[in-house]
Amino acid sequence: MDIALQLWSIKEEVEENFDNALGLVEKAGYNGVEFAGYHGRSPEDLQKMLAAHHLKAVGAHVGIDRFRTAFDEEMAYAKALGFRFLICPWLDCNSEKEIIADAKVLEECAQKARAEGLVVAYHNHDQEFKKFGARYALDIILDNAPSVKWEADVFWVAFAGLDPVAHMRPYVESGRVCLVHAKEIAKTGTGNVYIGEGRIDFMAVAQLCPPAEYTFIVEQEEFTSDHYDAICKCIQGLRKALV
Repeated sequence: MDIALQLWSIKEEVEENFDNALGLVEKAGYNGVEFAGYHGRSPEDLQKMLAAHHLKAVGAHVGIDRFRTAFDEEMAYAKALGFRFLICPWLDCNSEKEIIADAKVLEECAQKARAEGLVVAYHNHDQEFKKFGARYALDIILDNAPSVKWEADVFWVAFAGLDPVAHMRPYVESGRVCLVHAKEIAKTGTGNVYIGEGRIDFMAVAQLCPPAEYTFIVEQEEFTSDHYDAICKCIQGLRKALV
């Protein structure tokens, strides 16, 4: 079973020494990484580091401004590093007009990416579950960007007060979900705890999105121990939940 780590989880280690940070990812038992910026490293440097640590690149989070102004460069990194998914991790979702305008940017890029064998996706937080009329912001994004897939973050779906599996099901059935962000929510409250210590039913998530077909990407943002211990506990908890 392949499980990747979103490198935002250990961003301080990445900023200090990218190569050493990838060593921690390998040591913790992950098979791949999802980038959150390249920190000035060339694709050639990154490819060498990934190979040295037996890791593969799954995708990259790319800000909406980069989609607007530097998408060709982002596609070049993806092709050089051998990953398919370029994922927008945030839209403000302040108004329906703004959401539609941003979605059209993503759709234009998605069509361009498809010609290069790449996929544009959108990663949710909780603001995408604000409603504008009868529709969630997420639906407005996906309806106005039909070529864009959804990287579903189960923590933020639960944070918004929804059942992740029930809410994701129609999107999975319609082929819109491409990746799963595995992040745990506390049994009570809305804190981000380590996988296995909270209330998300990851087995049910895996039954909906089989790990053989969907890459699971661990992301941790709140810590009760050092970052290495945290990413170890999360992958161990996820593997246990998916047995």
